[in-house]
Amino acid sequence: MKLSDILQLKGLTNNRIKVVRHTTDRNEIRNIIEAGHFELYQSYQKSNVFKDTEYIIVFRALEGRKALLQGVYKVNKVQKVSKLPDVLNPIIILENWGAGPFYFYDLIRDYSLSELEERLVIDWGSSTVSWCQKKLDKDVIEILPKGFAKTFLGYENVILMFNELEKIVKNPDVNRQWKMMLSNVYGVYLILDTTNGQQYVGSAYGKDGIWGRWSDYVHTKHGGNKILIELLTNDPMRYKKFQFSILNVLPNSSLREQVIQLEQITKTKLGTKTFGLNSN
Repeated sequence: MKLSDILQLKGLTNNRIKVVRHTTDRNEIRNIIEAGHFELYQSYQKSNVFKDTEYIIVFRALEGRKALLQGVYKVNKVQKVSKLPDVLNPIIILENWGAGPFYFYDLIRDYSLSELEERLVIDWGSSTVSWCQKKLDKDVIEILPKGFAKTFLGYENVILMFNELEKIVKNPDVNRQWKMMLSNVYGVYLILDTTNGQQYVGSAYGKDGIWGRWSDYVHTKHGGNKILIELLTNDPMRYKKFQFSILNVLPNSSLREQVIQLEQITKTKLGTKTFGLNSN
């Protein structure tokens, strides 16, 4: 099946459609999107890339050539502007845009493919550098089940923003590999506050291992940690900036004391009691 087949089924058949693939893993862009400005981010461009375009089908870049559907937008109108909103200023440097003028597109959300958003994965093709194209006959790789977050690629590759972790924990059936792998091990983990780089080192050695401990963060946002509680008291939405990763994995037959000892050594190595978010 091709993307063009799905678009035809949904009545998106005219020749004024472009597909867009955003790479959002760079810190500057990720910060803008996590602050809720994704639509603002894609509405401003340095050149008139959406000229004579009626609809854009928007994807987010995944590993390799894969792309995940984010949504459909109707291009209502375009105008030249002399500057970007302040929240987008990092883009000028990151993309080497220089001075204005810039193009602002009035993009209206269209829900034609809403049931496939965050589920439809396509092969973008070999030209991944070309982020905006008219080529619609791209292969559909898979349609993910509702609630699926991402593929588990090994403990050493676990890097989850809070919203991804929340999606995994709240949808354990479709993320069963995550639940299985995290439930069967103890470990030492890291929480990174991506707003300022401060770190918290914790350990998991109770029921359901890392899965059980991280589930607690999803439900409480702070996991009962003193400094994190204080942080969220002053900034209740700060948890959305937390990034979770695994530093060490231990068998779930390990003694509690072994896990705690490794946790303390890691805190000392990273200096998280002096400079980070650990209080003890």
